[in-house]
Amino acid sequence: MASASRYAWYVLLILTLVQVVNYIDRQVIPPLLKPIQDELNLSNTAVGFLGTAFMLVHSLAAVPLGMLADRFTRRKIIAAGVGFWSLATAAAGFATSYTHLLLARGAVGVGEAAYAPAATSLLSDMFPARMWAKVIGIFNLGLVVGAALGLVLGGVLSQKIGWRMCFLVVGLPGLILTIIVWLFREPVRSHTLGPPQWSDIVQLLSIKSLWLVIAGAASVTFAAGALVHFLPKLVTELYGVSSSEAAIRLTPIVVAAFLGVITGGVVADWLQQRFAAGRALTMAGAFLLGTPFLYWGLYAPTLNQFLFAGFVATFFMSFYHGPVAAIVTDLVPSSLRSAAIGFYMFAIHILGDMPSPVIVGFLSDVLAGEQAAAPVTTEALRQAMGLCVVTTALSGLIFAVVSPILRQRPSATMPVGAT
Repeated sequence: MASASRYAWYVLLILTLVQVVNYIDRQVIPPLLKPIQDELNLSNTAVGFLGTAFMLVHSLAAVPLGMLADRFTRRKIIAAGVGFWSLATAAAGFATSYTHLLLARGAVGVGEAAYAPAATSLLSDMFPARMWAKVIGIFNLGLVVGAALGLVLGGVLSQKIGWRMCFLVVGLPGLILTIIVWLFREPVRSHTLGPPQWSDIVQLLSIKSLWLVIAGAASVTFAAGALVHFLPKLVTELYGVSSSEAAIRLTPIVVAAFLGVITGGVVADWLQQRFAAGRALTMAGAFLLGTPFLYWGLYAPTLNQFLFAGFVATFFMSFYHGPVAAIVTDLVPSSLRSAAIGFYMFAIHILGDMPSPVIVGFLSDVLAGEQAAAPVTTEALRQAMGLCVVTTALSGLIFAVVSPILRQRPSATMPVGAT
């Protein structure tokens, strides 16, 4: 394939729009936590579990749905996923109890888990290999745009039409994209994947340095999951601003994440050309630099100080997305790279942003005690989120420890030992 067709660019545009909708529906929940909590009389543990339930279902469903994408028509899997999560998002607006809301958010996780593996596979067969980095970069722009729009729409719409109607407004438009994706022309597959062999899995799990890398990535992902889930609520309560204002004021922090992803990749690749463990050293430095700013942000006396510190902390904490995946691929032979990346993504979600919202929420409830007044529960939540500072610093230390190990490793194309 020498170049991409105009139709391929059309498909990329639509799938990027689907990615925007994906992250709107995913990130609309944090700015709605306070009105949901007030109406349904929920603890911080309960509202934290809304995030945990989503990530748990999403992580568990991603593996079998990814396998389906290798064996069945991808456009149909994508369309079914978009339609399912759109209806599930809208259904949350009709929730009459916490259980109904929890089930709806879990269903959103199933639908969204069907999307990324099938979409990535589809795009890889419509563009030449030399363009994949650019294509995936464009595709992932939808992540940042959608996350920002989700925060803003959730905050603004909840003030004007209430949290229930907000779910309907952001959920139902996805049904239009469902029809468009269903009408795609399915490209011919460039390759087929056989089922993984047990020997490959055993070989992968025997790489000790891979487990260290996963531990470092899961630690910072733990912090990111809790921060994304609770920050809009914390800002509203700490600084006395409305949900809509909090959502809008937090938008620059989403921009910081985008800048961090780009900068982290450039810096890590530059250092990797000069040092054998350049990417790991980049992660260690970034997370250790971001830790004091994260602490400052959580205890900032003014909203402006919080936003400045949060911007810097988020910038450094977002360095890891590309470089850590590159470290993982460097650790394994080419025949195991897809399996390694799949296992890495599953592990960091299961150990990181899946449990963190409910753990932080539970810790805040314990610190506040029963029947605590609002100022006490707010301060307890802030103290509980101090756990995010600890796990971010821990991530930096883990990557500092793993750096000399990576310097001693042979090339990934050589036989893998148990390093």
